[in-house]
Amino acid sequence: MGKFDGILLCTDLDDTLLTDDKRVSEKNAAALRYFMDEGGKFTFATGRVPHGASLMLGYITPNAPMVCFNGGAIYDCAAERYLWQAELGMDALRAAEFIDNAMPSVGIEVCTDDKIFFCRTNEVVEEHKRMENFPDNYLDYHLIPAPWRKVMFITDEENIPALRKIINESEFYDKFSFVQSSPWYYELLPKGAEKGPGMLRLADMLGIDRKRTIGMGDNENDITLVRDAGIGVAVANASELVKSAASVIAPDNNSDAVAAVIKMLENGEISF
Repeated sequence: MGKFDGILLCTDLDDTLLTDDKRVSEKNAAALRYFMDEGGKFTFATGRVPHGASLMLGYITPNAPMVCFNGGAIYDCAAERYLWQAELGMDALRAAEFIDNAMPSVGIEVCTDDKIFFCRTNEVVEEHKRMENFPDNYLDYHLIPAPWRKVMFITDEENIPALRKIINESEFYDKFSFVQSSPWYYELLPKGAEKGPGMLRLADMLGIDRKRTIGMGDNENDITLVRDAGIGVAVANASELVKSAASVIAPDNNSDAVAAVIKMLENGEISF
């Protein structure tokens, strides 16, 4: 029997597990290896597509399937296959057209099972592509075959409030889930696709009690991950909304937050 048997730890990547320079600290990696060696199940809960998240496998390899697309899918990295997926209907194409016409400066990316397509580009889109080392998949969204998994609207931070207002007042607001996943990204997802339900679905698949889950995050798209977990953790650099949903505040993402949580769990400072 390991110290962490029957526990599922799901952590967001950007600004939670990852430092500002997009790496996993050695202290976090060592703590996660120890957690898994002692019977714990660990994985990412991320808005990224599997390819984007797999860039982190050079630092640490989860021993449980990944919650990706902000809860819209569960992906087994070892077997390289999806275990569950939500699907966008083609009203998503109409929503993309609507934003394209209403705010032509907004970048548009469409994610399918294995690709990200860059449909309308701007400086922020190009930086995203460069940072994640994505290939030059430039394509009109009208030409992208179903199924789509999510649509990303990408713009400068100061334009996000106007984008949200336009969406909130549109016919599409009640047809999909919308979430801000960074200061520059506003995402369209299948209705009900969120990280928290994705984590709980994964716990059920693994036969883990939902109450013995730990969800860690920092941004708006992590609120359900933190709120729905048995132990909800916000890193110190998290938004106030995430902190208000948390039962534990950990150090910031540059200060080995995940290692600190595992130590607190081992020492009995936090418990289910």
